[in-house]
Amino acid sequence: MKEKQEYCPLCGTQAVARARRGSYGQWVRYDCGNPQCGPVEISTKARRSLREPARQAELRALARSSREHGKVPRVGFDGPRGEFYVEFD
Repeated sequence: MKEKQEYCPLCGTQAVARARRGSYGQWVRYDCGNPQCGPVEISTKARRSLREPARQAELRALARSSREHGKVPRVGFDGPRGEFYVEFD
């Protein structure tokens, strides 16, 4: 799994990004160092659909809160329903 520098899709800060093993690049974990954000795993479909600043702020707060509890949120997008969903490891 190669690491590369990308921008966090939630806050725009430089973050280390790496694909989840076995996901064939469909899920990417961003280890964001921004204290107002946090590590997050996001699907490529969710990343493409994540354009609203209000939704980004909501998910950023969730990532920050999850980090405090030792969890990493996994953000996906349900295309037919047009909704984001969040799971935890």
